Amino acid sequence: MLRGLGDVHWEKLSHAYGKALDTADLLRLASSPDGDAAKRALSELYGSIFHQGSVYPATVAAVPFLAELARAAPHGRANLVWMLGQLADRQHAYGDDFPHVHSAVVAQLPVLLALLEDGDPEVREASAYAVAQAGAAAEPLWQRWRAEDIERVQASLALALGKITADAGPVLTERVLNATPGLRVAAAVALLRAGVPWPTGTAAAVVAAIDDGAVIPYCWARGSDWFDELLVSPEAAVAVDLLHQMLGARKPKTREVGLWAASRRCDASRSAPSQIVALVANALRDPDPGVRDAAVDTLGRVGAAADEYADLLAGTASKFPQGTGKAGFTAEFQAVTALARLGDPRWIEPVCAAAAAGHRVPRLLDGARLTPAVLAAVRQRLAAQPARADVLAGVLGHWRAEEAVPELLAAMPYAGPQVTWALLEIGHDDPGAVAHLHTRATQFGDPMAALAIRRITGDVQPLLDLIDTALAAGRPPQPGSYTFVGDLGEALRPLLPAARDRLTGTAAPTYPQREAQILAARIVATLEGIPPVLPTVRAVLAAGQTPARAAADLIADLVPAQRDALTELSPLLNDRLDDRWSRVAAARALARLGIPTADLTVPLVAGVTDYAGRYGLATILELHAVETIPHLIELVDGDNRLAVTSLADHVVWADELLSNRIRATITALNPD
Repeated sequence: MLRGLGDVHWEKLSHAYGKALDTADLLRLASSPDGDAAKRALSELYGSIFHQGSVYPATVAAVPFLAELARAAPHGRANLVWMLGQLADRQHAYGDDFPHVHSAVVAQLPVLLALLEDGDPEVREASAYAVAQAGAAAEPLWQRWRAEDIERVQASLALALGKITADAGPVLTERVLNATPGLRVAAAVALLRAGVPWPTGTAAAVVAAIDDGAVIPYCWARGSDWFDELLVSPEAAVAVDLLHQMLGARKPKTREVGLWAASRRCDASRSAPSQIVALVANALRDPDPGVRDAAVDTLGRVGAAADEYADLLAGTASKFPQGTGKAGFTAEFQAVTALARLGDPRWIEPVCAAAAAGHRVPRLLDGARLTPAVLAAVRQRLAAQPARADVLAGVLGHWRAEEAVPELLAAMPYAGPQVTWALLEIGHDDPGAVAHLHTRATQFGDPMAALAIRRITGDVQPLLDLIDTALAAGRPPQPGSYTFVGDLGEALRPLLPAARDRLTGTAAPTYPQREAQILAARIVATLEGIPPVLPTVRAVLAAGQTPARAAADLIADLVPAQRDALTELSPLLNDRLDDRWSRVAAARALARLGIPTADLTVPLVAGVTDYAGRYGLATILELHAVETIPHLIELVDGDNRLAVTSLADHVVWADELLSNRIRATITALNPD
């Protein structure tokens, strides 16, 4: 077995951890008669040549040996077949080498087809998946279908046939109503994927199957949870009917599954919350406490549509202080968070009461919405109990609520660090905060705190110390453009030697080091002009990613006084317009160099969702890029959510928040 394994130059191939020196030994170990050893080897292969979905040159070379093991290894053959299928499946595998890996799996199709007739049903189940991903013809699958009598294999065959042939529609339609639970669910999912309408009665049949324990194997799923697809993919009427059926299911677990899948539909579709929120709210009356908690969780994820049911959320949120010490994101936590995002003041009392009882919860007030009623209530609560500034100051800072400065100053003795951060965000400089500002500058490397010290006291040394430390460490204290550096003028001169040392003319190996190079370039350009910094700026810009954003920002800031010297960088800036990490900054620099904003519309609009929407809209406003208006309208008028967060419970809220900001930007660009 594994003949030719030693002929591969594994040392010249790479995987997730560098050179693939261990791959041959792991493949040999996967053929071991020792089942535990073979299982460990396969697990390590997943970690190296198929690391979290990434594939590599070593993966390509390993595929023929994986196929041989799938055919003849003493242990784990089904898992090996599933792995081969995943390697050919865009839902599970990705990376620059994916096309080569896919071709390598296709080349093993004869082996995979033979495994359709294997004596082990687990191998047959996996092979149906693998041959479908490898693009097999339908006939071998039909032959197996006619002979197969094991439900799990039939289910995998149904999904495979639904993927590769339109002729499967009638057979799947019949099975979705009149088959065993596993096959019923598989047929329903296969019909969805094929775009074939469900026959009448499918929703009830599918829910009964889920009640009976039917599932879709992980490899066949198109997401972390297989059941999400049941509610995300169908037309609205079908999805609502299915959710109604699931919330009336016999088993509480099925009802919980329905609620979770409903939230995923809301994550995908802007029209979904209004369609399903009443059903979700009704589930708050479910006899099962787990279902009620799931309903609160889902109601907290549907965005503004939950406002109609804020009274129900407030009832749950009021119990939040009693949950002090509970692990995880409880229903009470979700209710408080939803009220905060809705701009309903009823989150304030339970949050402050819980804080007084020692409750510490991360991300509690993420996305808290500013409304006049909430701001008035927060100010009133802070005035009455300044010791709670440790909770409330943060949200006031995020809101940049200048109106609350008096209450924050009164709370300084109780929560100096939190109040200082809020005042920094608001932009209010106060001598009483200087001691805390020094702590932020020295212990946390916060340049904004050092700048505030300079404004309040005239002392520039904390700022110079931060920059000096950053140059020495090759890592800026915080990511950013450091546009203030040019304002320091001659005060920067003691830092000039260290800054010059960073300007090597080549991009440093790591991103933080490149950020430090651009910081150094700002210093040198301020004191000695553009020519000494150009080679390094050019190299960092060409290297792309986040340091290129800092380089492009530097170029934009220098343009007004140095346009002629910087024009030569235009081609490199153009190259960055496809780089999601730096395209907005590159477009800004090009606009300052004289490129019409009409020619920069595509990267500017694409950049609206980069960095969770932090920079794109501000740049569009700065450049007054009116040409983006039709595209911005498309972003807010479509039904698809904007992908601006990775937090599972924040998708709808983040989309709604960014959509509101886009509408405000459109109004500012075109007030008429």
